[in-house]
Amino acid sequence: MNKNKIRAYAIFGIVLIVFLVLIAYAVSNSAFNFEGNTLKQKQKVGMGYVRTGRVEYKARDIFFLGDFTTNMATHDRAGKFVRVEIRLKMSDEDLVDELKDKNIVLRDAVIEAMSLKRFSQVATQKGKMALKKDIKVRLNSILADGDIEEVYFTKFIVQ
Repeated sequence: MNKNKIRAYAIFGIVLIVFLVLIAYAVSNSAFNFEGNTLKQKQKVGMGYVRTGRVEYKARDIFFLGDFTTNMATHDRAGKFVRVEIRLKMSDEDLVDELKDKNIVLRDAVIEAMSLKRFSQVATQKGKMALKKDIKVRLNSILADGDIEEVYFTKFIVQ
């Protein structure tokens, strides 16, 4: 073999090795979890990002109350509405049966609380916290066996 052929094979080999290293790096740092084939989530920690796996949160003390779409209190003709998805943290797991039995009354109380608020009241973080507190007080006044410890908005849209 002549020197030009050897040089061409050496350059080809080096390029191939660099290419394989780049592929291995890309696969190891990709956003896919190839075991479960689900996307990984990134969690901000300090100056950089740390990869975390998908978290399935199945707490027994959390109750899904439902989706709500309600017109807001307004004086203009345009009208605004709020759309929320609410989950409740219960003081006791046994409260689930009472929440299911009184679902209609609880939903009515939530709709009433939301419809009394104006856009300017729920547009801020402080307003959302006040709405959560109002909903919690209303729901606890209906329940007999336990208490709602926390109200969570898992969806919140104002239009």
